[in-house]
Amino acid sequence: MNLSIDTLFPEPEASEDSAVAALSHQDIVVALSAALAPQRVAVLHMLYPRTDARTHRSLDALVAALHGHGLHEVAHLVAQEAHYLLFREPLKAWKALHEIRNDSLAIGTHLYYNGLVGEAAERALDVDAHSKD
Repeated sequence: MNLSIDTLFPEPEASEDSAVAALSHQDIVVALSAALAPQRVAVLHMLYPRTDARTHRSLDALVAALHGHGLHEVAHLVAQEAHYLLFREPLKAWKALHEIRNDSLAIGTHLYYNGLVGEAAERALDVDAHSKD
């Protein structure tokens, strides 16, 4: 993985003598997904609300739905409340993203793909997940 230091220093603030930069969580994950873009790796950042009975029921239902759709590895990691899921296969990432969105009201996810986030990442993932190569 080739992660350039320039990726982590925002352009407007960077100068030749700049020795420090402030980063957000999103900056770090976007840089990671950009570095992994040649391998078509998708990153799902899972959002588990702090627990109450509804969250546990939603988590259990989501795990069952993921198993039901053949996403056994994803189901296992979600059951363990993994915070980041990295996918080597765009189609599996696309399926997992949509299953999580469709089958859980309490658990959310953010997609990072090819250095993109949000709708742009979803469009790029959709193209790669459904390409015929």
